[in-house]
Amino acid sequence: MNKVLKILLIIFWILLVAGAGVLVGFVEVAHYSRPCKKVEIRISYGAADVLITKRDVDSILLKTAGMLKGKPLGFINTGAIEAAINKQAYVAKVAVYENNEGALFVEIRQREPLLRIINRKYESFYLDESGALLPVNPNFSARVLVANGNINDSYMKKPNYRVNILALSDSVFYDSLLTNLYKLTMYITHDKFLKSQIAQIYVNEFNEFELIPIVGNHVILLGKAEDLDDKFRRLFAFYRYGLNKIGWNKYNVINIKYKNQVVCSKI
Repeated sequence: MNKVLKILLIIFWILLVAGAGVLVGFVEVAHYSRPCKKVEIRISYGAADVLITKRDVDSILLKTAGMLKGKPLGFINTGAIEAAINKQAYVAKVAVYENNEGALFVEIRQREPLLRIINRKYESFYLDESGALLPVNPNFSARVLVANGNINDSYMKKPNYRVNILALSDSVFYDSLLTNLYKLTMYITHDKFLKSQIAQIYVNEFNEFELIPIVGNHVILLGKAEDLDDKFRRLFAFYRYGLNKIGWNKYNVINIKYKNQVVCSKI
């Protein structure tokens, strides 16, 4: 009797598992044959200006997968769509997925430019928060810090526009001008006062940095992108206890290159 019950129990579980498998199969078939009812594009810009729009993404979708609305979900290659969107220079991250109601979602995080670089040939490109180089969008302009002057690096030398200048272990980028520009820009961007005060970074013939402020008729000689805490501490102190009393247009040059000194002059 016990043996018969065991056999019946085994048969029951086999049928149950088989039934569940068939049910799952029907559900999957129903899902993959379900037509795409809508495509929803969501773009997160963070604190950055718009560089990529939903219209741009729509164009990529059309070229990659054709008309999506009405197409069975099983015929939509979400991996291929993600790969195509990832090739867009302004995209930091993308996820494409479906839900059970027949909707296709495209979620994108845009890169955030920190610096616009204008080199000696007047070629212009961006440097973003991760250290990647980005092209300038002819239709949209990011309102960011500008660097110009003795800059030889060119965006066109890096056709993939994905150079990570933070790879300091790589001798190609170690102590390079772009690395130091990134370091200085990050420092300025993450300081509330400096972000509102510094408008431009100029690279002189000695590959040293000069800062052009928004308030005041002077140039700040910074030198190399080193000892930044100390240099800006002295600048803050001079602004607070010096220029606030004698006037912000008193000097044309404020030199903070040298340790423990703030040297001011008129030209």
